[in-house]
Amino acid sequence: TAIGVLRGVNSIMAVWRPYPDANNIREIGLHIAFWENSVANRLSGKRVRLEFQQWKTGWVIQSDAVDEKQWKSEIELIKAVHRRLTESVMNFDPDMLDRPAGKQTTRNAIEFIHGVAEHRLYHTAQIEMIKTLAKREGIK
Repeated sequence: TAIGVLRGVNSIMAVWRPYPDANNIREIGLHIAFWENSVANRLSGKRVRLEFQQWKTGWVIQSDAVDEKQWKSEIELIKAVHRRLTESVMNFDPDMLDRPAGKQTTRNAIEFIHGVAEHRLYHTAQIEMIKTLAKREGIK
């Protein structure tokens, strides 16, 4: 999982980039959280906003340095959002899975649930790759 792949990632590795302008682990982790929160909002009907500044929808403002306290706080946010998504899916009425998931969409709930799971899997693989590259570069 994206949460498991973050084990052992400190603030230095979290902001390391494999090449200039590439997303780093921190940015990808918060990006996952943003979209999981969005789907949890749709499924639960409650609007919860994440408190990080974005440079474009779903992407935290890029930073090449965060302290360990901030990074640990961001990991806790990522975990909390994932728990919220899990609870929203578990509490969702199964009879509503094939109906539009909220206003201003024709996509049904199952499409959003599958989509966010696939999104997490894709970005978890990116995080694992960046973590491996960082270790090869001596980033610990």
